Amino acid sequence: MTDFVTAAIVSTVVLCGLVGFVLFHIYRGLHDSLTNARIGSVYNFEYEQPVTGDAERFMAKVLSVHRLSSDSIQRLNAKSRYRKHDNNFVRTHHLVTAQTPDGKIRNFYAERTRNVRRPLLGGTLFKSGLAAMMF
Repeated sequence: MTDFVTAAIVSTVVLCGLVGFVLFHIYRGLHDSLTNARIGSVYNFEYEQPVTGDAERFMAKVLSVHRLSSDSIQRLNAKSRYRKHDNNFVRTHHLVTAQTPDGKIRNFYAERTRNVRRPLLGGTLFKSGLAAMMF
């Protein structure tokens, strides 16, 4: 009976350690930046909404990275209708297209992100579908 209790305690401690390790690497991960994001990598970050100034947390898989020149930003400002008459809206040089866990494709300006982390197990979460349940 004592061996069973000892084994149960040890296995519970090991299981709690594994769960803690997984959660730490999902929500913390390695410090990084979206300005040098890699295609296919998963990032966890806060994105500051330019209208309200509020930050919203996202976990997203990078699909493409666009480095915009000053000329291309001027062309976008001239051609695009998106927030055309909003004087507070400023386009920046690093535009990242990413997929969120719920399948939506979104564009993020890298200069508006903060607390960027690259979860070690982020790719596994996306492939298994667990990321959609967590975010």
